[in-house]
Amino acid sequence: MSQGELRSTSPSSITIEQLIALNDEIAALVRAGIPLERGLMVAGRDLRGRLGRIATALGSRLGRGESLVEALAGEGQAIPTLYLAVVEAGARSGRLPVALEGLSRYVRGYSEARSAIGLALWYPLLVLCLAYVLFVGLVTQVVPRFIQSFESLRLTAPAPLRWLEWIGNTAQYWWPAGPILIVLLGIAWVRSGKAVRFQTRGWSWLRLLPWMNSLLNDYETANFAELLALLLEHQVAYPRALVLAAESTGNRRLVAAARQLSEAVTRGEPVKAALASADRRAILPMLRWVLASGQEQGSLVAALHNLTDLYRKRARYQAEKLYVLLPVVLLIAVGASATLLYALALFIPVIDMLYQLAG
Repeated sequence: MSQGELRSTSPSSITIEQLIALNDEIAALVRAGIPLERGLMVAGRDLRGRLGRIATALGSRLGRGESLVEALAGEGQAIPTLYLAVVEAGARSGRLPVALEGLSRYVRGYSEARSAIGLALWYPLLVLCLAYVLFVGLVTQVVPRFIQSFESLRLTAPAPLRWLEWIGNTAQYWWPAGPILIVLLGIAWVRSGKAVRFQTRGWSWLRLLPWMNSLLNDYETANFAELLALLLEHQVAYPRALVLAAESTGNRRLVAAARQLSEAVTRGEPVKAALASADRRAILPMLRWVLASGQEQGSLVAALHNLTDLYRKRARYQAEKLYVLLPVVLLIAVGASATLLYALALFIPVIDMLYQLAG
């Protein structure tokens, strides 16, 4: 296979699910003691699409004498930096199977968070889309007919109906905003499923929705704690592990706080003192306490694993709450809006028309 064929995969081509499948394949081959180059070449023939091409490219590189780390690095940005860092640490410490299993848990946790958020949001978005279509139809089709009825009877249309008529007359300027917003949301969601940088930065727009800010904070903290534990467990230097784990979340506040903490530790400052000046909104209280006390007690990795379970369970609970309550709130809001529009567009005009005819 030529060098050009080896790099035929674009950086944005591999998804989270494909990364999980590739990692599971490599982990199974390592556990079984099968030569990676042979196993990946066979897997490349069985797997379809870009994932199969990546597996074949890795097998070809390994067959030419490259190590697994070198083969993964040769794929450029198609393989996330933090994935490469954990594999390199696991290979260097002689615990590659354990590192791959830890990566599998972490990537599945990320995928689980994304699925939970998507499940909680799809129905409310569907209701909003339907309400938007009905509103556009009301102001552009129904209201003009009422106006024509008033004019044909030489009656004066009520003010609410005139307001809706004006909105309908300007619909050509604002109605594309809805479809454009849906397309942008779809693009952002598809990008969040890519493993190019393996970050949740594409989810930042979700913080505008009710309860989403705390939900995302919990998931991001859980991901940070789990990856930091995984990196430290495989002897990645603490300052570098902090930055890598924070960058995987995509939370800019957390990334900035982790870099500040990393620089302080590199200068020789105690972690507890460095945390005192870190952004308190970026590092949640329980995580701050674990980072400050866990290293002193020598049990930081175990404490981070426990913290991961805590924050992930809390995030699941909030996702379930969002899944149950957000549709109810949205249904009430849409129902109230529909009632108001019905009154403005139908009930009030009909009553006014009958009153004028009677007069």
